[in-house]
Amino acid sequence: MEKGLSEITRSEWIAFRWVEIEPTMGDDNDERMFCTQGKRTPDEAAQAALDWDSTAEERAENAEIEG
Repeated sequence: MEKGLSEITRSEWIAFRWVEIEPTMGDDNDERMFCTQGKRTPDEAAQAALDWDSTAEERAENAEIEG
């Protein structure tokens, strides 16, 4: 599965390991792109959930900023 960072849901972030992929030639999308690389172990998933939740406020505050 391949998605832009803003398209990845919390449940997807927790369930899968995501690897950033390089933009393809001619791609005008400025968003960082990721693809899945297998499912997370239970320990990895628990850490991913904590990471997602701990950054939720910052992501919401900066949602309108284009990077």
